[in-house]
Amino acid sequence: MPTPIIRDVYTEYHSGSVMVTPPPSNIEFLSGWAEGGLLNFKYTISDKAAAISVFRGGPLLDALLERLDAGSSMIYAVRIGPAVKASLTLLHDGDPSIILEAKEPGSWWNGIQVEVSHSGSDYTIEITDPDDNTYAFTDTTEAGLVEKINAGQTLLTAVNLAGMGLPDDLETTNLSGGDDGAELTMADILAVITLSEQYTEVSWAHYIGAADFDADPWNPATPVATGFANTRALWTAIITSCNNMVNNNLGERFALLDFPRFEAVDPDQPTPAEIQTYVDRSIAAKADITSRNAVFILGEGKFNDPEGTVYADRIASAISGKMSDVPLQKSLLGEIPGNIVSLLPEFSLGQQTQLIMNNLNHLRIESGIGKIIALSNNNPPAGDAYNRIEKIRAIYSAGKQCRTAAFPHIGRANDAAGEGIKLLEEDMKRPLDLMKRNGEIDSYELTVNCTEEMRALGEAEVILSVNSMKAFEIILTKIYLD
Repeated sequence: MPTPIIRDVYTEYHSGSVMVTPPPSNIEFLSGWAEGGLLNFKYTISDKAAAISVFRGGPLLDALLERLDAGSSMIYAVRIGPAVKASLTLLHDGDPSIILEAKEPGSWWNGIQVEVSHSGSDYTIEITDPDDNTYAFTDTTEAGLVEKINAGQTLLTAVNLAGMGLPDDLETTNLSGGDDGAELTMADILAVITLSEQYTEVSWAHYIGAADFDADPWNPATPVATGFANTRALWTAIITSCNNMVNNNLGERFALLDFPRFEAVDPDQPTPAEIQTYVDRSIAAKADITSRNAVFILGEGKFNDPEGTVYADRIASAISGKMSDVPLQKSLLGEIPGNIVSLLPEFSLGQQTQLIMNNLNHLRIESGIGKIIALSNNNPPAGDAYNRIEKIRAIYSAGKQCRTAAFPHIGRANDAAGEGIKLLEEDMKRPLDLMKRNGEIDSYELTVNCTEEMRALGEAEVILSVNSMKAFEIILTKIYLD
């Protein structure tokens, strides 16, 4: 393992005030386009009602619900894309008077209806949303109307165009121009990758749409490097971000990486040849992309939405929710994500073997058991000791908790005898001992070295070795009774 240097660790410190409280873990970062929510704003989602209320629809909402069904407990969700707000300009004698603009971008706000009427000097603006909720505001001035509209509802914002006159009577009409921004660009994905880096507590990062920029990736006549050019470029950017987070001790970070979606002539009855092409091209696409922080997930499933409608989606969110739900070191073999009706496509035993050998995570259906996450592989370089998600999670969590325990020592005064180094070491071992008692790691070795020269500079060299070997596969076999 790399040997990090914790800078500015001074040594005069009274041990005992460090509380062994594990830092937040299993927080997921998720981005994609949606029908509701502010753009590029982080929402913290822990339940379905909040997810539906904020995002209304779209792939981002689907992914949130799939994760929550599978066991997710905290998700940072960010809406991205070129979405546009709906608006309506009210006129006075042909000139703009008041502009009404939706609070959020999206097509849903195109259904907001507006009616203007007056009686004597009283002018009334009536606003009705697509769910038939109506709000009426009456005043004798433009400024008064605008103030009441902005204070009395949360659908839209009114802007007074400085004394142009009260708006003319208007029979019911709608806001227009709102767009959900479903057509993401690579720039949208790259920007949200950068945004995610400020949330160092995030463990899992998934950027919906990052694999959807290639026109014909499954055509065997097209070279893999050409067919998957955009997907591979975004994979590289995502993995680089995760590697930087981990290598710079900023936080634990796994990249959940999708492939372009499976396509068949008949989606309900794909041929064995189509499925094999899907498997072969996927393996070839990621063959030279290695990182212990990369988790490749292949395949789709059919899900039930809140209204009971069945739809197809990638299985990455369901697997992510289950991964964030299981304890450290626990294998994902035998785990069953919720709310998956069926798999599309269903891989044969030979294809499953291919995927496992190439570190591609997927689901399989075992008769009488259910939907099983076959393995929990990350995609490390050759020779890396930690090639399983549950193992590397335990390693990263141990390092994170050690850094948390060391933080109170920073900035303390030096002492010549080095007693503070011993106290630092004791405090860093406390969370590790707790992890060992809880079965989250098997064993560890931790030493803190500090020469006279290092003490003068306020530095300490911390070497941590963690053994995480408890994860193993349960092999199910038939037992015959006479």
